[in-house]
Amino acid sequence: MRALVVGSITRDTNIFDGIAQHTFGGTALYAARTYRQFGVDVRLVSRLAPEDRALIAAELPGVELIAQPSAVTTTFENSYAKDGERTQRVTAVAAPIDYRSEYFADCDWLHLGPLHPLDLFETWLNNHRSKPAGLDLQGFARRIDGQRVIPDVDPRVVDLLPRLTWLKASRNEWQTLQAFLHISPLERPPRGSIETLVTDGAAGGILLRNGQRDVHWSAAPPVEDCDPTGAGDVFFAAYLYHRAAKRADAARGAADAARITSNFLLRRRDQTSK
Repeated sequence: MRALVVGSITRDTNIFDGIAQHTFGGTALYAARTYRQFGVDVRLVSRLAPEDRALIAAELPGVELIAQPSAVTTTFENSYAKDGERTQRVTAVAAPIDYRSEYFADCDWLHLGPLHPLDLFETWLNNHRSKPAGLDLQGFARRIDGQRVIPDVDPRVVDLLPRLTWLKASRNEWQTLQAFLHISPLERPPRGSIETLVTDGAAGGILLRNGQRDVHWSAAPPVEDCDPTGAGDVFFAAYLYHRAAKRADAARGAADAARITSNFLLRRRDQTSK
């Protein structure tokens, strides 16, 4: 099995209690690592400054990294409050990721992980080469204004939704989309057979499908007092693996993905405490 993952890898500064931690991040990075842990082949398409390419390749052993050149690598500063709320600032933005049909060769599903509306060239949204596609909504539920990150839905997502097989959104991103579509919390946007996963941190989340009972999952176990960066990305990649590669049912896929995400956070907390 091979997954095609598309999205910017970032230089991240994560700030907790005034203490800054520097690392590489981004949906695409965390998703690729998660797939490799399952033994899935990964083709990762991103944009990187030349000086970061070798560093990222070392972070992703076994991944086929297609690093399109860019003058800069996308750079985020994430400040976390004590209640877990995140404030973001963007100090550098890479060029949009170019689309090529040959990237889809031998791939079984597409994992779209844009970090902002201009992260990918538009062709990525319109031509999935008949592959099942999953989208992390965050890139279409915010925009960059100067260096600020502001909640705002990109209108193109309305036409994109029916083309997706899976959609992942945080609780806040989902509420932003609902407000944009002028629908109540009990309504479902028209989206065919798409499976929507709305994550809510340590509280777990809910799987939404048209015409079927909603499925709730719990964090297993919930992990607090830990850097949550990338947890949603790990969850979504684990879910897509269970659905696309293992052919697990949706409820089992969500439960197993939640367990894997908790293990990811527990390992991070243990490493930080050493």
